[in-house]
Amino acid sequence: PFMPTEGDDSLTRGGVRERWRGVSIGGWLLLEPGPAKALFSSFLRPDGKEATCEWELMEILRERDAMHALHTHRNSYIGLEDFRRIRSMGLNAVRIPFGYWVVDGPMPLGLDPYEGPALEYLDRAVAWAEQCGLQVLLDLHGCPGGESAEAPCGRRQRPPSLWHWRCWQFVETLRVLRVVATRYRHCSAVTGMAVCNEPSPEVPQDVLCRFYDQAVTEIREAGMSADRVTVVLPVFQRSVDKFACAWEKQTGGKYTGTCFEVHWYHCFENEWHGRTFAQHLRAVQEHTNELHKHPIVVGEWSLALGFGAQPGKLSKDDMRAVFAHAQLAAYQEASHGWFFWTWNDQQGIDWDWRRSFDEGYFSLNEDLLKLPELPPAKQDIVHEDPLESVFDMPASDPRVRLGDTIYLRAFNGRYLDVEGTKVRARFGDRGKWQQFVLCPCEPTAVDDDFLLRDGDVACLLAHNGNFLGVHGERVDASIQHINSQCAFVVHIEASAEVRHRSHIFLQSLETSKFLAPNESESRSKEEIVARWGDRGRWQRLVVEKPLSTVVTPRRPRRRSSFSIPGVSSPAPRQSIEGDGTPRSLRRRRSSLGSAGRAPAPRAAAEAEAAADSPAQCCGAATSEARADMEDSACRVVRRRRSSVAARAPPITPRRLIGAAADDDSSSGGSGSSSTAHLPCELTATPRRPRRSISSMVGVNQPDASAPATVAHASVPVQPVACKRRRSSKGPAPELTGLPTPTRRRN
Repeated sequence: PFMPTEGDDSLTRGGVRERWRGVSIGGWLLLEPGPAKALFSSFLRPDGKEATCEWELMEILRERDAMHALHTHRNSYIGLEDFRRIRSMGLNAVRIPFGYWVVDGPMPLGLDPYEGPALEYLDRAVAWAEQCGLQVLLDLHGCPGGESAEAPCGRRQRPPSLWHWRCWQFVETLRVLRVVATRYRHCSAVTGMAVCNEPSPEVPQDVLCRFYDQAVTEIREAGMSADRVTVVLPVFQRSVDKFACAWEKQTGGKYTGTCFEVHWYHCFENEWHGRTFAQHLRAVQEHTNELHKHPIVVGEWSLALGFGAQPGKLSKDDMRAVFAHAQLAAYQEASHGWFFWTWNDQQGIDWDWRRSFDEGYFSLNEDLLKLPELPPAKQDIVHEDPLESVFDMPASDPRVRLGDTIYLRAFNGRYLDVEGTKVRARFGDRGKWQQFVLCPCEPTAVDDDFLLRDGDVACLLAHNGNFLGVHGERVDASIQHINSQCAFVVHIEASAEVRHRSHIFLQSLETSKFLAPNESESRSKEEIVARWGDRGRWQRLVVEKPLSTVVTPRRPRRRSSFSIPGVSSPAPRQSIEGDGTPRSLRRRRSSLGSAGRAPAPRAAAEAEAAADSPAQCCGAATSEARADMEDSACRVVRRRRSSVAARAPPITPRRLIGAAADDDSSSGGSGSSSTAHLPCELTATPRRPRRSISSMVGVNQPDASAPATVAHASVPVQPVACKRRRSSKGPAPELTGLPTPTRRRN
């Protein structure tokens, strides 16, 4: 067995071990492309691409007789100074992932390309931890045969069907666990041992429970007692509640000193990409509730967010700060603590504890942000979560009307965009290429109160001046005049009318198929197609109006599209009943008032919208809680900025101007300000001089011959148009043939 050294006793408080508050040492004893980026990029595959896992990299190194590179990496990747720095940052533990080959070498048949055994490196880590007063969680990250078909277990297999759960060699895995437990049973720093990592959800639940039962027995019989070493049982892509019931049924509650392990990432899978920043924070709150039910360690988490979490009132940096503090506040409720992934990572600051700490995102010695208990959002999807308005300026009028400019966000968090005539969903931010104008399908005037309701038929006018249309299964923006190919039936989820952030489905009137990204085809999954006859998660779209900080006037349709010489007039506007049969939309006249009565003035409509706003509906308690959340966010952002400023050199006025220009160019989206409308120091970007909207570059002058729905007065406004990333959007052609009225100002 490994002989422990004399170390620091600060791990305990009153004789009781502290909860783990640590960081993983990923990419050291089990190589992964992110943490070990330097090694992977130095030895490429024959096709010029990087290897995807340690198995592939070892094959390359052996073919090129370059195993010395692996030995150099293992000797230099981590050291005693790193452990001392980890301790100085306020952490008390390290999680050390390793593969079975570090303990036992390659499998007996000699088919594995891994290099081992290499237990001397694990011995070093345990000795350093004892010397620095750190706890150690030994994590068997890669099991014999693999616990999944993914890279974290050492070998990524494609297609995934090449791996079956029976490939996992449970008996050999138990033997490796016994060897490790026997070796470190007398080491005071070793306070936890994980029996595997991210086991595939394809492994039957009863099979996994039996293996965990045997693993706990092996570790205890090897000499690691329950009062000193916690056995960690991963629950990956499964319901913790259901697995806890199965575990109780398997063991009858005979074990103590065990806990479940969860990995909570907010950036993988389309479920996370489709969430806004407020929805990510809501998920953190849900995690907190789960932590109160079971003994859990949050084994991996990061600061990475999905595509749908775009800057609003907060910049990306400030969002990262709030997200970091919210997670820390939540995960400190875990019975066994947490571990950040990872200590050193080349993928970016969201995965790198060192850089994130140096940039002021983690303040372990200060009060952590706690999310106020806001009332839950109404379940009718008419009124959005009050938390949304804390981080994003709501639309001036949440109701959606024909003639409005909208954005359509797909289920994967990317917005529908038009480049040339191609319609795809590629980017997570909003801009001109993502704008569509809702147009009616009959030659009638567009009133301000012409609300879009369930079952209505509308057309989508893209920025290139063409309408979205369906040609078989293909969707493009090439139709210049309205016909049945560009008509779409609007189906609303759990509501009667379309509002800002409503969930809708668009059904082609021509083919009766629903629009969605072509997710099932990996080579063309960004393309929008109309090939499904039913409504599901893939077909769900979120309607978003330009935020109140954006000067994007509502534009009427072109009259020329309805009266083209030599082209017959389109059929009367139709809608679809519940049984799928068309019905006339002339009943919509009644919603505008009886015959001979003028529609309600816009002021009355805005008053009605204000009465239906979330703040009014949820009451004063919600408003007070929302204010508390804004104040908490301000404190987090102010704290981080002050800590960064304390380490930064003095900034000259010239550098201040340059920084403001950089902020403006990186704000992206539709031109919405990334720092507006939050109190405290969140509005530090210098305000630009006012000018009339008619003087802005790229804005068309009003066309006197076209019907205007808003007065064309040259009113001074504060333009917020921002530079766009060339890589994602490029220069977009102007929308021609449409008057562009200014927004009315009160």
